[in-house]
Amino acid sequence: MDDNQPKVLIIILNYGTYDLTINLINQIHGGLDYQNYSIMVVDNCSPNESAKVLGEKSNELEYLFVANTNNTGYAAGNNIGIRYGIEHGFDYSWILNNDVELREKDVLKKMVAKAESEERIGCVGPMIYSVSGEICAPYVSRLTIWKMTLGAVMEKRHRKKYCKVPREVYRVHGCCMLLKNSVMEKVDCMDERTFLYGEEAILAERMLSKGYVSYYIPSVSVLHKESASLKRMSKKGKKLRITESRKSRELYLKEYRHYPFFARWFCHATITLMTYIR
Repeated sequence: MDDNQPKVLIIILNYGTYDLTINLINQIHGGLDYQNYSIMVVDNCSPNESAKVLGEKSNELEYLFVANTNNTGYAAGNNIGIRYGIEHGFDYSWILNNDVELREKDVLKKMVAKAESEERIGCVGPMIYSVSGEICAPYVSRLTIWKMTLGAVMEKRHRKKYCKVPREVYRVHGCCMLLKNSVMEKVDCMDERTFLYGEEAILAERMLSKGYVSYYIPSVSVLHKESASLKRMSKKGKKLRITESRKSRELYLKEYRHYPFFARWFCHATITLMTYIR
């Protein structure tokens, strides 16, 4: 272990897909060019044998294990790890979905180096590839009602121009983001009133309110096999996505962006319609 490196807690949230979690842990231990890290797995009250299996494997695979007694969702589940990291002297929390595959050994090293380079950087994210090989374009600028609805196609085209450009961005993708714990302490981590979706934009607003920003570095990347847990564990995945997305969006638009009722209604209605049309 290199004690000169900032101390990183890698947080993996599990829900019903313990095999993906174990595969990711093995990949981290075997192929990460970074020494000063620990892993914490939080099982979010899985409806299968995940907690039992992951609890039994924790010593063998060298990770901290927490079995949550309720499925509290993405933000609250990850906050367990973030708050543990803050209390135990970790400099960074690396939020990593268990359906992610690392593409380069130095992904963590480069993200940490960027975060260390500027005090105002509170969050760093790498380039994200989908299973189809497409790059998930970074969210360069702050969201508006137009960008989220009628202008969504134009906004996506605009974002694609920056896929290979390292720069400050509005927010990064939540499947893989490095969080500076000193900043997380100041913004009180993620908003636990969300269950699924929208957490990154809300976290971006929390950071901006304290003068901190997110940064995108495309020189390193991960592969994201999106929503593996949801696809496996829910037959009503599309309905759940619509419902939970709307709840998080309402919180974001009303409390963080202060949009009036009609603007929020228009946004919800348009996005729901576009979701069913796809």
